[in-house]
Amino acid sequence: MKKLLIFSGKGIDEKNTDGRIVYTKGYDTLSKGFIRTYLRITLPAIIAQLVVYIVDNLNVAILGSLSEKAIAGYTIANQTYDIYVFIALGLSGGFHVYISQLYGNNDKAKSNQVLKLGLIVCAVVGFIYSLTVFLMSEPFIRLFISEAERVSYGVRYLRIYAFSLMFYGINVMLSGAYTIIGNAIVSMYSGIINCLVSLFASYTLVYGKFGLPSMGIEGAALAILIGRFAEFLFLSSQLLVSGSEFKPFSGEGKIESSVLSRVLKTAMPLILNETCYAFAFFMVVRNLSHLDERYISCYTVVNNCNKLFFVISYALSPAVGKLIGRNLGLGNFEAAKRGGNDILQMNFYVHLVFGILMAALSGVIPGFFSLYDDVAVVCRGMLISKAVLGLFGGYSNCFYNIFRIGGNTREIFFVDGVFSLIGPMGVSFIVCYLIPLPFVWAYFCIDFMNVIKTGICYTLYKKEIWLNKLSSI
Repeated sequence: MKKLLIFSGKGIDEKNTDGRIVYTKGYDTLSKGFIRTYLRITLPAIIAQLVVYIVDNLNVAILGSLSEKAIAGYTIANQTYDIYVFIALGLSGGFHVYISQLYGNNDKAKSNQVLKLGLIVCAVVGFIYSLTVFLMSEPFIRLFISEAERVSYGVRYLRIYAFSLMFYGINVMLSGAYTIIGNAIVSMYSGIINCLVSLFASYTLVYGKFGLPSMGIEGAALAILIGRFAEFLFLSSQLLVSGSEFKPFSGEGKIESSVLSRVLKTAMPLILNETCYAFAFFMVVRNLSHLDERYISCYTVVNNCNKLFFVISYALSPAVGKLIGRNLGLGNFEAAKRGGNDILQMNFYVHLVFGILMAALSGVIPGFFSLYDDVAVVCRGMLISKAVLGLFGGYSNCFYNIFRIGGNTREIFFVDGVFSLIGPMGVSFIVCYLIPLPFVWAYFCIDFMNVIKTGICYTLYKKEIWLNKLSSI
């Protein structure tokens, strides 16, 4: 028999059981036992995401060495990625909910079939999206910017980068499946492989090293494509490893049509939600470009730094899967509630400490990306704004993951997707068109919407709408 860790405000107790992780009620304060367990579960995901964010920042710095306008072109081209990220998360999210709870309930045959369905859907949608982006590259870039050199950088990058998106969707489905059941080590290795390959390829192709011609921004796009393809090969190979948790194409088990309908019913609100969310922030970037496209490069720099500084909070998916999803699958609602409370408390401390650090470094960060003069001043102001308000973005991410693992996708659609259309997108139109504000203050007003969103989510969280057992399918 394996030992069961029972966490309370007093620490850790051990009891013989079947190895599943639960909580006792304990105290309301964040327990040392939880912190240790959270880091143990999420450390592979944290390392993977940390490598991803470091490499993202290094790639942007490489582009900055070409020109600030190269970062601007990259920023706009990357809107296709930002849109597809949310589409892919929506597509995979509904499947991951069931994979987590089915696997936690030891129904591996059904979890394999759900994963197989998710892979097929992500592959088809990814191919269609990549082809569409390739064919519409120039019209898309011109929706945001008009200055010829920025447009040229964006189009040249996007026509190659488009084909990396279909691999991204499949990778999210596969790596997310391993992560959500607590085996984040696979995701860690896949992310590291992607990043190291793309960074080496970027350095080699952009600058023309080892006898290769200098490809400039096209080299940066090709490097991303090569990195994502390398990750795809690694993740695919894991399905063939003896003892792998997943064998989606083994033919084992069969899901009835009613079960497929339930999975798709769970996924559809997430897909609609992520589509609304993606469109909202697509328009936010477009509105900010209208306000002053000279500063649009700052948007990417600030967002990348936000992910890097708060990686401990954003890499919480394995903890949500093990400490909440698994307990929901077993019907241990009290244990799931304690897991949610501890995750929210931890988010506060992470954002408090690293927010102060990001604000302290805001003066030197722009120079790392070759941003100077008034662009650097604007970038610094946006970094301070994000350091102050990042806590609420972290809370929004926590609530999203908790609601999703409980299958409450309808509520997610309203408080995430619909709210993004009304809040950030609506405010961006006001502060960029109707009452134009200085760029930094416009950015602050848009980001402030996370404060309101956190309040709404907290109310729903306390009503315990997310405490659902889905594994009975």
